Amino acid sequence: MASSPSDAHMALLGTQFADLSAALMRDDDTGLDPQRVVRFATRSIPNTEHCGVTLLRPGHAPRTMTTTGELPQQVDELQYAVHEGPCLDASETDMVAITGDLDKDERWPVFGPRCAEETGVQSMLSVRLALAAEDQAAMNFYSRGRNAFTELDVGVASIFAPYAALAVEQTLREQDAANFHKALSSSRQIGTAIGIIMARKLVTSDEAFDILRRASQDLNRKLRDLAAEVQETGALPTTREKDPASSSEGG
Repeated sequence: MASSPSDAHMALLGTQFADLSAALMRDDDTGLDPQRVVRFATRSIPNTEHCGVTLLRPGHAPRTMTTTGELPQQVDELQYAVHEGPCLDASETDMVAITGDLDKDERWPVFGPRCAEETGVQSMLSVRLALAAEDQAAMNFYSRGRNAFTELDVGVASIFAPYAALAVEQTLREQDAANFHKALSSSRQIGTAIGIIMARKLVTSDEAFDILRRASQDLNRKLRDLAAEVQETGALPTTREKDPASSSEGG
């Protein structure tokens, strides 16, 4: 049975998406590269000057995860400072936030005029990224021209959004795993250091932890770093304060 023109178009489309996925992969083929995603997205939307990704995580300040230049970072920092703007709206509430006259847009009465005056950016397009759990994000496009973005641009941005979401998701999971292993290692080091202090000073675990904590404060060093040294050397570094156990002699 002969294939129809629509079958050929779908096959071509599938090949193009496969080629795009390959182009957005990291050099080691371990996943999508967020930086490549924003670069390719910028090239695919002629009227944009830059692209970036805004990330919102519970318990953390908003941050710009990746960009194609300094301009997005400048614009985003202003949004984070005044708590309003298209990047935040797209991340939190709207699927798409688009504007072509920031200095007059009533949705962002503080951010809009300041952004136009301080950065020259008049047009922005932000598309929400679908992330797991409570993480939120948006891919954002920036232009100094007025009314720079069209409905076609929204469509093209929406094609890149799933790639950006996957790249962000993978990066976050890798960061979370690294932080977990670091915290676990620190916990083990602190536990070992407490055991060493208990054995050397014949004190309880609570007293040993208090000794370690006070030494950390006195030496102005992080607790985990001090614990690592105790684990390595088997002794607590000398502090400016005398150990109460050795203070029985008169001055």
